[in-house]
Amino acid sequence: MESFLRERLNCLNCLWDKIWPPENPVVNVNTISSTVQHIYTDLVTALYSFDARSTDELTIEEGEELYKLSDEGEYILARKQTGSMESGLVPASYVAQSGLPGGHYTIQDPWYFEVASRTDAERLLMSPPNAHGSFLVHPSDSTPGQYSLAVRNKDKVTHFCISVSARGEFYIQNEKLFASIKELISFYKVNWKLVKSPLFQSCVWVAYQRDQWERPRIEFKLVKKLGAGNFGEVWEGLWNNKDKVAIKTFKQDHINESDFKKEVDALKSLCHKNLIQLYAVCTVGEPVYIVTELMSKGSLQQFLRGNEGHHLTAANFMHIISQVGDGMVYLESKHVVHRDLAARNVLVGEKLVCKIADFGLARLLKDDLYSLQCNMKIPIKWTAPEVLTYGKYSTKSDIWSYGIMIYEVFMLGQPPYQGMNNQEVMAKLTLGYRLPKPDQCSPDVYKLMLECWQEKPSQRPSFYEFVLKLTAIQHSVQ
Repeated sequence: MESFLRERLNCLNCLWDKIWPPENPVVNVNTISSTVQHIYTDLVTALYSFDARSTDELTIEEGEELYKLSDEGEYILARKQTGSMESGLVPASYVAQSGLPGGHYTIQDPWYFEVASRTDAERLLMSPPNAHGSFLVHPSDSTPGQYSLAVRNKDKVTHFCISVSARGEFYIQNEKLFASIKELISFYKVNWKLVKSPLFQSCVWVAYQRDQWERPRIEFKLVKKLGAGNFGEVWEGLWNNKDKVAIKTFKQDHINESDFKKEVDALKSLCHKNLIQLYAVCTVGEPVYIVTELMSKGSLQQFLRGNEGHHLTAANFMHIISQVGDGMVYLESKHVVHRDLAARNVLVGEKLVCKIADFGLARLLKDDLYSLQCNMKIPIKWTAPEVLTYGKYSTKSDIWSYGIMIYEVFMLGQPPYQGMNNQEVMAKLTLGYRLPKPDQCSPDVYKLMLECWQEKPSQRPSFYEFVLKLTAIQHSVQ
């Protein structure tokens, strides 16, 4: 019997050694048991492909199995099983544990989560949009190699230990054994009364993310290119093949990485009806995606130049510039400098709703890309003199650009300083030249525009002061 079992079930040698100790043991049984457990519990499967961006990282393909050597915060140190067996860092969210005792079960189901503890599982299940009957499976935090089923039952979470038999079968109740956890879950979804906790739906993953804004690239599809600019390209896209979104793409070598995280974190904290809402980011791999809401009528510049622009009234013009002003007042209160305010960076939706886009993104670019020395990448005709001379951005330089944007609105999207090149504009501004009043602009509004273009930044109004004056003009007209 001993030789039969050792030959056909050698994966349980540590058990046979306990029942029939070898006459001349050369390795400690506990060491064998620990080693076997380490091999099984540290096998992971790549959920997505990942291209290494440095020598510290490891390129992997979707579905590839790897050995996890250690946890490194947001990454794991992994080693390939084939070829030269190279090792490197891989994003932890790109892999899932694929080995259990017996090595025959792959965990890639939506109800499986690598949460660290019962407390994390409970916090996840009790968070919206999860509800009564939501469930998940996670590694046991008390018994390595075992698993736990957590089920939300109204206003509490019930935990069930998923044990593994000597033959590698899984069970919650001793008399009911299953070849895989998937089969176990399927059984209890139907026969949930046996555990007195309904398993209605898998827990929603988006509620538990180390960074809920970071999403796998596989979730997004680029559908239609909408435009390109200093930052990269803008696409209409689909999120999970159903929700329309706007996707701005960046090349890694164009991004100032030291500022990227700080600026994107700032974007996550901003919320105003006249700012484009950030939905998600995809920063692993290339190109980087920044995903936002999609505005149906495109940029304000395009809208003004189109057929609808020619039918706008004076009240419509005031409504547009007021909305942008409100959004900029909010950014000013949050100490966020836009750096590239212009009609091309304001988007238009239904019912003439206007929202500012690309706020703060100029900081993401490497300095040499967004400079006077690099083919005039700075939008000279929208930029305040102190930026061109000293590189000093502030809300006061933004208010200068806002004045130019107002000029664009009343000129139906025509560019400012027509007939002049950048050098001529810079020279004329130094001599005190300012854009003339558009025909459709009232003297009162033009007076405010001139205040935006004061030579000294300290003499220009804040956005708050500007909007107060603009509101007063609107009320006097009505």
